[in-house]
Amino acid sequence: MLRLLLVDDEPLILRSLQKTLMRSGFDVETAGDCSAGLTAFKTAQGEDTPFALALLDLNMPSLDGEYASGAGLELLSRLLELQPDFPVVVLTAYDEVNKAKEAVSRGAKAYFVKGREQELVTLINDILIK
Repeated sequence: MLRLLLVDDEPLILRSLQKTLMRSGFDVETAGDCSAGLTAFKTAQGEDTPFALALLDLNMPSLDGEYASGAGLELLSRLLELQPDFPVVVLTAYDEVNKAKEAVSRGAKAYFVKGREQELVTLINDILIK
């Protein structure tokens, strides 16, 4: 079973996405901010089943704990420093597509506009099966 890291500061979105992904056969660990996400990633690197992919919200509390627009980009950079080939999908609201495109230019495999969860499962499968 593939293990995913899901980082989002909105509890309802976090639970909804987690349920969708678990129903699709993924093992999902969640974190509510960049700092917790980075800690979970580092911990998993030393385990038998590290994360296969991370889903990062674009806007959430940053590594210093302060809410920041684009904090997910900071976490993206840190994850890719630790594991350069690690697949990351940045989650965004509809009106943030330009920032999400920046995430792809910084190394994310894709960005995804929240709200169409079944399409997210397809995207994840496409990334992991390649």
